[in-house]
Order: sequence, then structure tokens, then C-alpha cells
Amino acid sequence: MNAARALLAGWLLAGATVFAQAPAVPAVPTAEGEAERMLAALGGRAAWAGVKNTVNDSQQNRATGELAVVRAVITIDFERPRVRIETRGTNLDVVRVIDGDKHWRRMRDGKIAPIPDDVLADDRKWYAGHVYRTIHRIAARDPAITLRLGKDGRLEVVEKGARIAWFKLDPRGEPYNFGAHENDAGTLSGPWDFEHGGIRHPLWVSSPDGTWRANIKTLAINVPLKDELFAQPAK
Repeated sequence: MNAARALLAGWLLAGATVFAQAPAVPAVPTAEGEAERMLAALGGRAAWAGVKNTVNDSQQNRATGELAVVRAVITIDFERPRVRIETRGTNLDVVRVIDGDKHWRRMRDGKIAPIPDDVLADDRKWYAGHVYRTIHRIAARDPAITLRLGKDGRLEVVEKGARIAWFKLDPRGEPYNFGAHENDAGTLSGPWDFEHGGIRHPLWVSSPDGTWRANIKTLAINVPLKDELFAQPAK
């Protein structure tokens, strides 16, 4: 009996130690304080401020449709509006690229064509509120953005008078839900336990209803982004 009590006491003590190490949530949170908590939980301000680009390779799963499982490699330049999205799956190998005012896509049949206006508008809006680029901008204290607390205490990022991104943080400071622009439901996030180059990245993300899910395979940061990567190939 004494041994059992000692074991139970050890468990309680260990649990108390874990909780004691978690950063305390301020009694009266501020936007700046929430941003500091988030950055500290995700690798630190200096690490995120130093990120210039990311290459994210993930597996994406959908509950319905022909593209139930695809591999997506997304290259995003944090310093210039440049994005390359490669999507591969069964009988699928397509590419979509935006480089400033220039844009193109390689379709399923291999033909090269401009990105349709509606898709292009969505892609540019996505870039403006991109979650990891936004964390970088917060860390770098980008003067073009401001921070505020929104409903439910979420941390909101504002640019030119409009919300471009938001984060809901758990007691450790990690985002468990984030989104952009007018979308209040956003994306659910797993633990930010994938570490690379001093920054932390979520192991998985999901739509609120689970019909779209993605889990990270590899992450590269600050790679040389040659212009050829974004150049339109010959038709």
C-alpha cells in the first residue's frame, strides 16, 4: 500500500511539474502579450523573424472526390509575392505559379495556360493571409500590420484596416485554430511538434469537419529561390 501511495504521489508531482512549466495565461490578455506567447511556443521571435521562405511538402486527404489522396509541395516566398504549388496524385501532376503580376499553370493535359481570374484572386488572398508568412511578419514586427484581440480572445492581424489572419491559442500559446480574412471557422491544428531550422510547425491540420486533412512530410526554410523555379516553361 505504501508503495502504491508513493507511486501515486510521484505521478501527481510529475503532473504538477509539467503544468508549472507551462507559460501562464495573463489575467487580462493583450494582443502583444498573446503574440509573444505564440512566438515563444513556436520557436521564438528571432527564429521566425529570420524565415524568408518555406517549402512545405504534405500529404492531403479528402473525404470525397477523385483526389482522395494527393501530395502537395508549396513553395512560398515571404519577401516577394511568389508562390509555386505542385500537386501530384494518381494520374495527376499539375503546377500553379504566381510571380508578382505574372502567373501560369500546367494543367492535367500538360498544357500551359494563365490561371483563371477567380482562382488567381483566391490565391492572392490566400498569400496575403498565409498562416506561416503572417507569423513571420508578426515576429519581424512588420510595420504594415497591427495586432488586436477579437471575439473569443483570438489574436487578430490587421492590414489596411481589414483582418487578414487570426489565431486561437491554447494555454501553452500554440494555435489550435487559425484562419484568414472573413472566415471565422478557419483550420484546426494539431500539435506544433514538427521542428526544423528553429521554428515549429503543426504535425497536421484539418478543416473543421475533417473532410480535408493534411499532414506534413518535410519542411525546408530559407532555400535559394531561383527565378527559374517561377518562370513559365515553353508551351
